[in-house]
Amino acid sequence: MEQTIWIILTAVFAASTAGMAVFLVVVRRASRSPDRTDGRETYVEYKTPEYVGYRGFRLNGLPDSDVLTPTRYWLVDGGVAEVEYSVAHSDDVTLRAAPSGTLTLPLEYSKHEYESVHEFPVGDVNVTLSQSPGRESIFTWTQGGFDFAVFAPGAEMNVMGGLSTEFVTETSGMMKR
Repeated sequence: MEQTIWIILTAVFAASTAGMAVFLVVVRRASRSPDRTDGRETYVEYKTPEYVGYRGFRLNGLPDSDVLTPTRYWLVDGGVAEVEYSVAHSDDVTLRAAPSGTLTLPLEYSKHEYESVHEFPVGDVNVTLSQSPGRESIFTWTQGGFDFAVFAPGAEMNVMGGLSTEFVTETSGMMKR
């Protein structure tokens, strides 16, 4: 009898631990979303990038190479996919994606006045690169009904432009049917 109780308690503990690992909710205090007056965004972390399936869309592809390695997957404020990347020999970057017209950005990137802003094509997609040497940098594009943004707090001047081709050609989204 006593052994049965221990087995049941162990199973309950294992199930609750697994459940917490899949649905970890983290609230970050930052000057982030302009839609939130308290300066907070709600982040739900997932183990794989399939986390957005219940929101009506999913990401089909993400870059994953020797240079770009995805490290964490989040759903921000219940509707924006965010993937943190480790970049070889440089600062880390963050990818955000959402159906067109619904992408939100952290305030430090959306309200920043950049020293350099220019557009360039990657295939048939127009990319806008906004950067200031040694400070915030971001590049954005729209493709297949989705808006995408990759940003970094202090990337070297040429890093973001160099990463843009890999992100634009390998990242895509799909509306759930």
